[in-house]
Amino acid sequence: MCTCCDYKTYFVIMQITLQDLFWPDEPNDIKSWRLLTNIMTSGNLKSEATGSKFRARETTFDGVNVRLYEPISASPDKLLPAFIFFHGGGWCLGDIRIYDGLTRKFADELGAVVVSVGYRLSPEFLRPNSFEDSFRATKWFITQARDYGVDSSRVAIGGDSGGGTLAALVANRLLDEKDLPRPKAQLLVYPSIQNLDVKTPSQQKYHHHFGCKGVLPLTRQARMLSYIFFGKKDYEFEQKFLENNHTSSDMKKSSVYDRLNHSFVPEELKDSSFYRGPTGKQFGDDKTWQRIEDIFHDPGVGPFVRKDLRGLPPTFVQTCDFDSIRDDGIFYWSALRAAGVDATWRNYESGFHGIFWLGGGILEFELGVIMRKHAFDFLRAHIYIINFSNMKIYMHGILKRCLKM
Repeated sequence: MCTCCDYKTYFVIMQITLQDLFWPDEPNDIKSWRLLTNIMTSGNLKSEATGSKFRARETTFDGVNVRLYEPISASPDKLLPAFIFFHGGGWCLGDIRIYDGLTRKFADELGAVVVSVGYRLSPEFLRPNSFEDSFRATKWFITQARDYGVDSSRVAIGGDSGGGTLAALVANRLLDEKDLPRPKAQLLVYPSIQNLDVKTPSQQKYHHHFGCKGVLPLTRQARMLSYIFFGKKDYEFEQKFLENNHTSSDMKKSSVYDRLNHSFVPEELKDSSFYRGPTGKQFGDDKTWQRIEDIFHDPGVGPFVRKDLRGLPPTFVQTCDFDSIRDDGIFYWSALRAAGVDATWRNYESGFHGIFWLGGGILEFELGVIMRKHAFDFLRAHIYIINFSNMKIYMHGILKRCLKM
């Protein structure tokens, strides 16, 4: 469903264009943004904040850096729920420090222990390092939950942008961990779910309004994928990607593409002023696809690699109408619903990528506050319900481990 706001289109365009101040076209790279974020977080973050009931500290979970938010006054007899958060930044940017304000809000609003995962970034570390760190920290925390005063059967996960991708990947992988309780819920804020079709209605709309400018143009996505896949700029791949010709014709005819059908996108989101239909399945580049096929089939890269999505936890997908990857969230929501998952999708008509927590909270928009409220409400509704089937699975796992000793 769609949520309408009072923002005028021209004002949204102005806001998005302003993002070029944070990441100018030249150089279209990550260095300037990382420098800016380092300056923004150069001071020592405080363990405690005025009005907050949670104390933060940085530690490691199975070798992965995390920022942990625990109650200042904890009751030893009461186990709390928890929320594991993966920050955005396309697996190339962002860190647990610049997201401190947001993760602290999650802790206070939910009354829950919060874990913010500091996974490794590209190009220094190629895929699937970001996913492996995220999963390892999640698994470790769930198995050690009681030591942190947490009920392991009431743990939710989530993230924004690339962090939303990681949340989806971790939730998928946890389906295979039979001895662990599954997450109570997953929150996916404008997640990047697929990079196979980059001429979706939302990509076409974004290019129509902003071209190569703004928060998340296709050129920026291509550069990030170059870093994630190859650890460097790969102009040949980037050019094919921009043409939507980086996969083969056979791949475009596969069952994976059935989940990317443009018919899943509501007609009111496909205005004829910009929408020209999908790319023909007869087009493809076998040479480029041979280079990247194994990467796209890596379960640590794309959530759609998993064919069977049944058993995933209740999911809330938030998308923004002026976001180039809006339709990724719609495609995933549609696939979850088809698999029988309790999934909710909410589209914010005047929203744009990053508005949920922009610039480390330096820029605040009313719509971002509304989106966060909806996210808090969704998570509260699930982490405060005790799941006895989850507890049964966990106790069964403990018993099996004890019998092996």
